[in-house]
Amino acid sequence: MNIFVEPDDPIQSTPDQAPYLCLEQWDGGLFRTYSHRKNRTSIIPVMLRQVPDLPPPEQPYLENLYPTPKEELQPFVQTWLYFGMLSEMLGLNEIAPGVRLIDEDTAKEEIAKLHDQFCHEENGKNVLIATNVLTWGPLFEARLALAPDKYERLLYILQCLQYAMIMVHSIQENMDHTVRYSIAALGELFSTGIYSAAGLAQPKIELPILGLSWYRDFVRPGGVVEERMLNNGWCPSEVEKIRSQLQGLFTMHYTSQLRKPTPWLDHSNCTRSICRAFHIDISTYRPAHVEDGCGCELIEADPTMVSGILRSTDTFPIVRVEGELDDLRILVERFEPGISYVALSHVWANGLGNPTSNSLPKCQIARIVKLVEDLPRAPESTEPPRLWLDTLCCPVEAESKVISLARIADVYRKAHHVLVLDTSLTAYKFEGTHPAELLVRAFECSPWMRRLWTLQEGALARTLQIQYADKAGNNMAMLTELWKIAREDARYMRIWQDVTNEFNQLLGFSPKTGPENVLKWHAPQITTLQRSLHFRTVSVPADEALCISTLMKLDTTYIAEGIDCNHRMQRMWEKLSDASGGVPARIIFYVEEPLDIVGWRWAPKSLLSSSVDDPVLTIDERVMRFYTEEQSADPTDAVLGIPTSIGLKVRMPGYRIVPTPLLPHLPLHAWPEVINPTEDQVVVQDEETGQWFRILDWYRSKKLPTWTRKERLAYDKEQNNPLCRAIDTGNCALILDHKVTQEDGTSVGCLVHVEELSEQEIDGHTEVPLKARRERAVILSAIGETEGRMMSKVRDLAVTVARDPVTDEFLAVQKSYKPGEEEWDAAEGRVRERMKKVMEEAWYGDEEFQRTIRETVGEDLDDYIWVFVPKVFPHGVGLRDLGGQLWFVD
Repeated sequence: MNIFVEPDDPIQSTPDQAPYLCLEQWDGGLFRTYSHRKNRTSIIPVMLRQVPDLPPPEQPYLENLYPTPKEELQPFVQTWLYFGMLSEMLGLNEIAPGVRLIDEDTAKEEIAKLHDQFCHEENGKNVLIATNVLTWGPLFEARLALAPDKYERLLYILQCLQYAMIMVHSIQENMDHTVRYSIAALGELFSTGIYSAAGLAQPKIELPILGLSWYRDFVRPGGVVEERMLNNGWCPSEVEKIRSQLQGLFTMHYTSQLRKPTPWLDHSNCTRSICRAFHIDISTYRPAHVEDGCGCELIEADPTMVSGILRSTDTFPIVRVEGELDDLRILVERFEPGISYVALSHVWANGLGNPTSNSLPKCQIARIVKLVEDLPRAPESTEPPRLWLDTLCCPVEAESKVISLARIADVYRKAHHVLVLDTSLTAYKFEGTHPAELLVRAFECSPWMRRLWTLQEGALARTLQIQYADKAGNNMAMLTELWKIAREDARYMRIWQDVTNEFNQLLGFSPKTGPENVLKWHAPQITTLQRSLHFRTVSVPADEALCISTLMKLDTTYIAEGIDCNHRMQRMWEKLSDASGGVPARIIFYVEEPLDIVGWRWAPKSLLSSSVDDPVLTIDERVMRFYTEEQSADPTDAVLGIPTSIGLKVRMPGYRIVPTPLLPHLPLHAWPEVINPTEDQVVVQDEETGQWFRILDWYRSKKLPTWTRKERLAYDKEQNNPLCRAIDTGNCALILDHKVTQEDGTSVGCLVHVEELSEQEIDGHTEVPLKARRERAVILSAIGETEGRMMSKVRDLAVTVARDPVTDEFLAVQKSYKPGEEEWDAAEGRVRERMKKVMEEAWYGDEEFQRTIRETVGEDLDDYIWVFVPKVFPHGVGLRDLGGQLWFVD
């Protein structure tokens, strides 16, 4: 673990160290066949069992069922994946059977030295010390030069690294955190170094991107890293952001070691999706002074002048500040081309806002003026720059405020600098602090990166200046400095890449025109928007649509005219659809809380995770619901939907869901109260093909891993068999993301209630569309052939019981008696006994049936298997294929 880079003052004064555990030295053979040579192929996971040019494993994969004891596993894995990886980079291993870059005797000598060099005794224990590897760049280059084909050699090393990455992450048990991530750290150092060197080579070496995710589970929920962060002042939502958005192990470790400014905020009421410590109550909010105890008066920008400029011109107000602290004056001016000004981007929770007037304490104004004057001047500027601050320049009065918000994009685009003010950043000095720490604090874990409005302010800036304790830093200059460091020390390259990814999310919303900016700009995509918004918060929900409008260059004035946040978001979706030619159709499957407007109940009410009461979508699911790049091979699958007054118009595959009684004269539920089942699935059958499927409640499936038993029972009781209740109406259909086949066995779907369309709504269509009201998201999963035969058998047994006289007797009793009465209980008992008898005969008379149930459901079910009849088949449910159906989804 000692090759990680850390901030100057890390949380841990003593870094974690991995123990040296090897029981034998690495043998110098082919890297990927070590487990074959050691007769341990049962450890090889499914993903690595069919690798080209490798022999198939001789043993079945058993590690998930029968984990190797830790005292055997860890030494074996360390020898293979740590020292084998080191040896591969140094060219000491066989590269093909009998083929080497270094002769075998020399290789064995060097491998023995590796074990000696990397094993150190500290406090009576042997630990891994890997810092030597950081000086071996020239040696790696020299060994690479021995290969006859440099490209093929690098590609082979990357394939070995990918194999090691999959291998180390496949082992779920009996591997300590330090052992696992000492291997992962070495792997990321090597893979990052290879890609960096290939990119800088002349000519450039174009290597395939293999997706080496060494960081996986480093900040595992409930793990040691998360616990350490929470115990040192981090918010659970900050930890979740780090876990979800960073892709570098070195970045994750570096970030997890950052100290939070003191005093720590109270995060006891925060969750993984929202930080409530920075939530402000507008009704009680008051602007703060620079120093506690300061009693200076507020100074105001003339609100009449501010509103007048907005109402009478097509520009916006800026302010000029004159005088010293005791006689400060704020002069409101109209912005005109050629005037240089600085726009401030700040977090209201830090005290620079004012919801009731265009005023701030004099001490704050004087401080801001000093910070602005210290920034680089615009070329040929002879006067101090003007200032734009929302608190002074955005009216409190509603009508003028709407005008101001409609022009907010121009404010930040035309500013010479945008200056970021965040107390979590001004707590640290710029001078003497490593650029990695400055950038990680700003872009990965600052409150400024968590607020909605600051997204657009940073996104639209031509030049972004970030204020620290002693001076402001230009973000591009800091990125350039970190890049120079990373070229010499590959450990910083992954940090540079992660910070650059965060900055590129800002860059994606506006081209940068400053002299330092050379990055190519692409128009913003809704996927970029969603990823950028996921972890952000807003104090006024109605502002979200306006901010999105500004970022996506929509008609902000039209959107601002919405009467509330729901209607503003409706207008946002309308304009976004107009600009994009539609809305990604698969959005209908991934809606946690929809708009409460008829015709628009397919649309999310917010793109902010923090605005959802019970968020279950991961950031990747939120982003992928808008992904439309890959066109379906099936022409019946349309990528985009069109909003209409009666719903989102989409063309997607689907089924009508047809409930049928087991016998024509029976009701759908002939055996009420025989059991009280939990609805974990509904089994259905394609009427045409006979293929069996199961339908699962998507929300329930997502929550099951985290629910307690009490929470699960409470949900099931409250929902009361929601899938079955909907299907029993006879008016249900299923819309699918894609058609499910036996080979492609699962699809997310939307269970909908089909409504009649009026003649006016049908008019103009050459086919009959279906109007669908969303019920809930579901998962449709194909049932395998063997289990399908079992389902057919159980259905036949259910029909057998339905034909038995005990069923008709029970139906007759139901007309006159209630559950719990003697007659009801007696009739119910006879049905139950008949079910047990029928199932018992099938259980002991059909070995395949018994074996299939044991394999799919579990052992020791002899006395309970009868419940399959009333649980799975109280009645039949058929699927009637609709092909590429035209839907109006609300």
